[in-house]
Amino acid sequence: MNVRRLPAPRALLATLLIALPGPRPAWAEQGAGADATLGVENEKALQTFREGIAAFDRRDFEAARVAFLQTFALKPSAPVVRRNLGLAEIYSGHYLEGARRLGRVIHTTDDGSAVDRARMVESLKKAEAHLERVTVEVNVEGAEIRIGDVELGASPMPFAWYLEPGEYEVRITKPGFTAFTETRLARAGNAEHLRIHLKPLVEEPAPVAAAPTPEAPPPMAEAPHGPNPWVLVAGSAVTAGGLATGLMLTLFAADNADKVERLGDSLVGVDCDPPTLGACQELADAAQAHDRQVRWARVSFAVGAVAGVSTIVYAVIASSDGRPAAAAAQAPAKPVFGVALERGGGRLLLDGRF
Repeated sequence: MNVRRLPAPRALLATLLIALPGPRPAWAEQGAGADATLGVENEKALQTFREGIAAFDRRDFEAARVAFLQTFALKPSAPVVRRNLGLAEIYSGHYLEGARRLGRVIHTTDDGSAVDRARMVESLKKAEAHLERVTVEVNVEGAEIRIGDVELGASPMPFAWYLEPGEYEVRITKPGFTAFTETRLARAGNAEHLRIHLKPLVEEPAPVAAAPTPEAPPPMAEAPHGPNPWVLVAGSAVTAGGLATGLMLTLFAADNADKVERLGDSLVGVDCDPPTLGACQELADAAQAHDRQVRWARVSFAVGAVAGVSTIVYAVIASSDGRPAAAAAQAPAKPVFGVALERGGGRLLLDGRF
């Protein structure tokens, strides 16, 4: 340390500074040492630095802080300026700024003598009574650390960070890892060491496209086995109805034929020219009814015959899908009905098979 004789008032101030508890500026950088550190070419920085030292001597810490801030704006890289500015900030009540500044100097540099560093540690203790001290440890290097609204760089973080009482957020991020975010509450005089464990992101395997499942062919409609019974029933009903109607009309026509024959025998020699009356009119009506009944009987027999033949053909074709045609052909035809009618010495035979 450079020692020189101080004027009486200055020597008295130095004695008071030693006797009273409190900080002292970096005396070793004063005079020629300060000139070498700040650079003789920057007279303004040297002037404000000396003003700060003078204000420190008289314990005007706010004036010292203002002077050192001016010096810092001109010479931000000078270690002695940062140290003295941090001390002035703490002792002027700007605890947060001073603690953050001195914390970085202590933990990231070896600036200052042992006495200077001890003085900074003591000043930090004064500030820590009003702040929370936070250190961060991350399990991976290169993770970006953000506390509150300040980006503090990548892990590992080599210095302590200071926060005023109140809520703050801690956010740690690194590509390939799950981000860590936590909201905490800072308390005055508290010290926290945060151990953060970032978890690597698990990359989900890309989904393997499943082979397309071949579509099952649409179920084929089962071929009908044998004839549709409803068709057979309907065909049989029409056939039977037609033949039965024709048979009844034939019987009625036969009755009318007998009536015509009787009336004709009774009217032998009678002139039945129009206008016909009495028995002649009855004969004419019986003759017309006979003709009409014979005509409709023929139509009914024709309808029954067509329905019967169509039903038989359908049954044969449909049966060929369910059984061999030869087996169907060998099956004997079953008679549906057989009618024999004898009347007046004549014989009428109706026979239907399918």
